[in-house]
Amino acid sequence: MKLTDHLTKTAIFLDADLADKTAVLKYIVRVCEQNRVIETPEMLYQGLVEREQTMSTGVGKGIGFPHTANPEVRDTFVVLLRLAAPIPFDALDNQPVDLILGMIFPASAPGVHVRMLARVSRLCQNPGFLDAIRHADSVAGLLEQIRTMENNNTQLT
Repeated sequence: MKLTDHLTKTAIFLDADLADKTAVLKYIVRVCEQNRVIETPEMLYQGLVEREQTMSTGVGKGIGFPHTANPEVRDTFVVLLRLAAPIPFDALDNQPVDLILGMIFPASAPGVHVRMLARVSRLCQNPGFLDAIRHADSVAGLLEQIRTMENNNTQLT
């Protein structure tokens, strides 16, 4: 399972001007709706909020992984946001977040979310991956860098 199998140019946003966690979650929902991933935005938003209430998906190092399963989703969908400015996200390290990897999983495929979260967590352990996102000049270029890294399993600089 590769991140780039579920990430498209229409779901990558560089320097998104979002003020807080609520704005981030609503933005993810809007992107999913625009990409016709869901039909009921309220249900997706509620799922994301409930997950955050259970435990923050701010994992540290400036990264947030908001995620949820949804019965309307047929295939995993990833939204990548590089925020214009870091925001509080109740992260485990108490540091603000500037990178968001929002993931929406099909409710009909239990276990998919665990594999994808593990994959993304491994990618985030690679400083080249985080640097690529933080310094990307274009969506197309970033997507290609991520694809190359996944295919070659090499560090990006």
